[in-house]
Amino acid sequence: MTPRSLRARLLAWAAGLTAAALLAAWAALSALLTEFVTRRLDAELRAAARAVMAAAVWDEAEGFALDPPPADPRFDRPLAGWYWQVTGEGGEVLARSPSLLGGVVAGAAGPDGRPLMVHRDRFTAPGDGRTLLVTVTLPAAEAEAALAAIRRPLVAALAILAAALIAAQWIAVRAGLRDLTRFARAVTALHEGVNRALPAPRVAELVPLAEAMTRLIAANAAQIERARAHAGDLAHALKTPLAVLGTRVRAEDRPLIARMEAMIAWHLRRARAAAAGLDPAARASVAAVFEDVALVVGPAARRRGVALALDAAGAPPFRGDAEDLAEMVGALAENAVTHARSAVRLAARGAGTRLVVEVADDGPGIPEAERARLLARGARLDEGAPGYGLGLAIVADRAALYGGGLDLTTSPLGGLLARLTLPAVRAGPG
Repeated sequence: MTPRSLRARLLAWAAGLTAAALLAAWAALSALLTEFVTRRLDAELRAAARAVMAAAVWDEAEGFALDPPPADPRFDRPLAGWYWQVTGEGGEVLARSPSLLGGVVAGAAGPDGRPLMVHRDRFTAPGDGRTLLVTVTLPAAEAEAALAAIRRPLVAALAILAAALIAAQWIAVRAGLRDLTRFARAVTALHEGVNRALPAPRVAELVPLAEAMTRLIAANAAQIERARAHAGDLAHALKTPLAVLGTRVRAEDRPLIARMEAMIAWHLRRARAAAAGLDPAARASVAAVFEDVALVVGPAARRRGVALALDAAGAPPFRGDAEDLAEMVGALAENAVTHARSAVRLAARGAGTRLVVEVADDGPGIPEAERARLLARGARLDEGAPGYGLGLAIVADRAALYGGGLDLTTSPLGGLLARLTLPAVRAGPG
């Protein structure tokens, strides 16, 4: 199952809550603006109705009249939706605006059937006590257009605000999680051997985690040390009885005793390698190990007339025990010197987070099928390739303990190329 991103979760929650808040703000502001526009338009209709009522009069000769009629030009445009009319108690139309063209306002629709915004008032005119009804309208489309003209900039403003808030939240989340990312890098650096301890976190929330990890690292180191001590004690306890047995057994049994001693020594080295692989502080200089190996195999190389070349320039340090690296490289170098015709080359380089060590010779090499058998999983100590002994199997097993490996191929010199891949100490920041 793919782990979920904490940054993505925080951003999703922030964006969702921001969207919900802005939608609520939109709804509230839209309602307020609708009420504002409706009240403004209704105020216009009331003002027009008062003008009609103020001009209404009963004349004995001509009956009901408006003197003078409203002068607003909007009531003069034919079928514009801006209408006024005065009706009597029986519903008869006593006066109407020119824009009605002789029609009437019925309900909330004009003579052309289009919807209207309507305002009605009852009043009495001078000269007669009957109750009259004045109706003033404007087109509903005009009210909607007024609302839309206000809503459009509101939507744009809220959209800009939403983008700004989400951008601010993204910056805040990124800045807030920066210390978590820095802490993760510090743990990685500790694992890869760049740092020897966790630095103190800069934020209080990470302090308990750092303290718990520091305690765990200390407990792990203590367990490793106890395991190495127990292995040493066991080896010491076995060596003495074996030495005594070696003086008492027959001559033909002594190789068996020697083999048991070699196996004990091998298992001790294997335990040390496993412990060193778990120790983030373990590191070794490849150039120094090459020089030590050259001192050991140099006499044999000179006796056989084999030129020994070393190249560790720029190689990163090995993240492990120097003695283990020396034993692995030494075993490969001894085999190479033993089978080389005239040249052996030891080279080391970095490859990402790995250290690559190559030992090449110009000897007869090993057939490809034999290489696969020799390095097959589960190879035992007593299963060595003819002519090469147990060295390669031991080196492969030791490299595997460090999370690395050993590959055998054909050397550019014509013989065998043994390539070790091991963990490297990566360069620290800055």
